[in-house]
Amino acid sequence: MSHAPRTMVISFQKSGTHLMQELMLEMGYRIVGVPRPGPRTVPEFDDEQRAAIAALVLAKGDHDDLLALRGTARFADVTDQAWSALTWHWQQRLGQQLVNRYGQTRLDVAADFVTNPYLPYTRFADTPDGLCWILHELDIHRVDGSFLSEWVETASPPLILNYRDPRDTVVSMINFLEGRTREGYGNFYEADIFSRILASKNTWEEKIDYALRDPSFLARDQFEKALWMLHHPGVCKVRYEDLIGPRGGGTRERQVAAVNDVLRHIGSDSDAEAIADRVYNPDAWSFHQGRSGGWRDRFTARNLARFTEQFGDILQQYGYE
Repeated sequence: MSHAPRTMVISFQKSGTHLMQELMLEMGYRIVGVPRPGPRTVPEFDDEQRAAIAALVLAKGDHDDLLALRGTARFADVTDQAWSALTWHWQQRLGQQLVNRYGQTRLDVAADFVTNPYLPYTRFADTPDGLCWILHELDIHRVDGSFLSEWVETASPPLILNYRDPRDTVVSMINFLEGRTREGYGNFYEADIFSRILASKNTWEEKIDYALRDPSFLARDQFEKALWMLHHPGVCKVRYEDLIGPRGGGTRERQVAAVNDVLRHIGSDSDAEAIADRVYNPDAWSFHQGRSGGWRDRFTARNLARFTEQFGDILQQYGYE
């Protein structure tokens, strides 16, 4: 299967990240980043790939010692640690919010494993082939400039922006934080905090009003931060409402067209018709109802007025009514 060796998806929270994951899995990629790891998604490397990963993380002497251990459990253990250190390293360079979600200690442990002083000078193209990095944000003011320079010069990795009607993301985030998805809201402490706040509100009107008013509410600023990607001609834009297809209340025509746009962007000549049916996965751990337009059942006139006042321009820029 021919396509870009690695790619990157920026999928807003509660905008159907599982849809993009299923599409990329169908293309043969394994997944790195925000989706919860699983048997189908976690990268698998042979000994040659493991050695190449370790070469990025370990100084030459340490790497030479490691090569002598090929075929042993120790080789597998050290290269697993090298891969973990490499992913943490790149997530930091990509400006991800790691400390408040995972704690500084975990980052320090990963950094202490690194002995190669040249790791910060490596390019994203040095990361392993066959991977799709899925993130919720790519804040241009937090990303390492060397990554931006590489992307500008090479248009690699192919960048895909996945988004959804902002009003639906508010409702979906509230459903998520109140534990209505199949496996709850995960184990980030920030989710615990907002879950308690929402539980203290008696009505949906109050919950939505709070979500719109609090600047720190999860995913509240994701649309504004991604405007540079929305307007950049080199970024492939995909809407949740198109990807869900007829099983989620959309249309087959729009679903196939959206899948085809992604395939062409990553350099694939695969058949979008054959792949589209397998994108909608109601078994994803964060899946709730998987439909569009639910905000109409939850927003009061007061909620809608506040939303329009605060985010009306964002709504227009993303092409929603």
